[in-house]
Parts: sequence; structure tokens; C-alpha cells
Amino acid sequence: MRAIEAIASRVSGFVAMIGGVIIVSMMSLVSLDVAMKYIFHQPITGTLEITSAYFMVALVWLPLGAVTRDHEHLEVELFTQHLAPRKLAWFKLFGCVVGGVYAGIMSFQGFEEALHQTEIGEVWETATFDIPVYGARWFMPIGTFLTSLYLAIYALDNLSYIFRGTRIVPDHSQHSSVEAALAEAERANSLGDQGNIGVGRGGGSAD
Repeated sequence: MRAIEAIASRVSGFVAMIGGVIIVSMMSLVSLDVAMKYIFHQPITGTLEITSAYFMVALVWLPLGAVTRDHEHLEVELFTQHLAPRKLAWFKLFGCVVGGVYAGIMSFQGFEEALHQTEIGEVWETATFDIPVYGARWFMPIGTFLTSLYLAIYALDNLSYIFRGTRIVPDHSQHSSVEAALAEAERANSLGDQGNIGVGRGGGSAD
């Protein structure tokens, strides 16, 4: 399971990195289009269509795998924040199953639609030429597939924790990383305080 999770983590991270490159590309293209329009009176043809068809769609769907991996989806903990860890795991298991099934259905339907649009060569018309946009159809099935994969992994992880009390995959969330860092800092401070107390006692006995 850890090997599968490690592969999924690398793939999700790579796809999210592509989303980051797309953000920079979109900013550059839009800025250059504005500059060309107001300075040289020659805007870049197709900027609106490319941004709408490719950039915005990619920014919505491509990071989903990494967001799910890092537990960065919004969570409402109004009724669960005081639950014991194993009871909370039951709720997370339920959420993973429902979300995984929903994302899996979206991925399957999106794959069929992307395949169909690729076969017919879907295009958007501009004032001067046609822009092929069938490639953007693949962003949604890729993002939702990675989401459903990670939800399935976390469902098994919560199931293992409920019945065995152990986790089978590492926690990638930034929240857990911060908590670990704070715990380590608190541990270091407590060790430092103990050392200071020992020195003080030794000095007192020497006097």
C-alpha cells in the first residue's frame, strides 16, 4: 500500500506542478496581451479562448489529486472536533467512500466525454482561426481519477486505524507537519529546561 501511495503522491505532485506552470503561463499571456493591446494596439488573438478553455480548466482540476493527498479540502468540524480518534475515523471513512464513488463516476464520465471530443476534434472558433480545445477535456478525468484514488487509499487507511489502531500510509497534510514541528520544539524546550534546572541545583550544592 505504501508503494502505491508513493507512486500516487509523485504523480499527483507532478500534475499539480503542471498546474503551477499553467498559472505562470496564464499570467504571462494575459499581461502580454494587455501590453500589446494598449501599447501597440495589437492584442494577441485567442487569449480569451485559450485562458477560458485551457488555463482556467486546468487550474480547477489538475491540483485536485495533490489537494486530496494533503488533506487540504475544506472541513467543517463543528460536530466532530471533540470525537475520539477512532470514532472520527468512522466519519472520515464514510466521507472517503462517498467522495471516492462520486469522484470515480465523474472521472469515468469525463473520460468518455474527453475520448469522444478527441475523436471528433473539438474546436472553438475565433475571429481569425479555430482553436483545438479537446485536449482540455482530459483535465477533469485526470484530476478526479487522482482524487478518487487517494480517497480509496485513505478509506483503507481509516479502516486499518479503526480495527487495528495503526495507519498504513503517511500523513502528508501541512497541519500534521506543523503539529509535529511544534511537538518537537516543545520537547526541545522541555529538555533545555531540565538541563537548566540540573545546572542550578549543581551550583547550589557547590555553594
